[in-house]
Amino acid sequence: MNRHKKWGIIALVICIIGGIVMFSLNHPKEKTLEEKMRIEQDRVAKFLVSNYDLADGQKIERVEFVEFQKNESTGSWRITAKVNGQYDISVKIDSLNENGKIRSSNYSPTEFIKREHKEEAGYDIAVKIIYLEER
Repeated sequence: MNRHKKWGIIALVICIIGGIVMFSLNHPKEKTLEEKMRIEQDRVAKFLVSNYDLADGQKIERVEFVEFQKNESTGSWRITAKVNGQYDISVKIDSLNENGKIRSSNYSPTEFIKREHKEEAGYDIAVKIIYLEER
């Protein structure tokens, strides 16, 4: 091979490697499962404060997450929380992304009252959240 072909091949290889490096640096990093779980726990806490009242008239002050399970057959997630240390409620989420719909799936009507009109919870809620991974 002559000299120009060798330099052409070397330049092509350098360009390909440079393109791969640029693509990998600019590609958004996928969140880990733990990060997604923490985000979903925040969303569920906001959902509970916005949509439910306690039947005994207390305010929701503490949400402790006790279960976070994936249903392999449906692909949905079940999240169970203990509210104020004594009331259990479970919700179902279709997928672990910020657009996944949250639905209540199991709670006692003697413990929780679903609001007719939900309140909009701002970014910060005045509730102590105990995340599953912190236990």
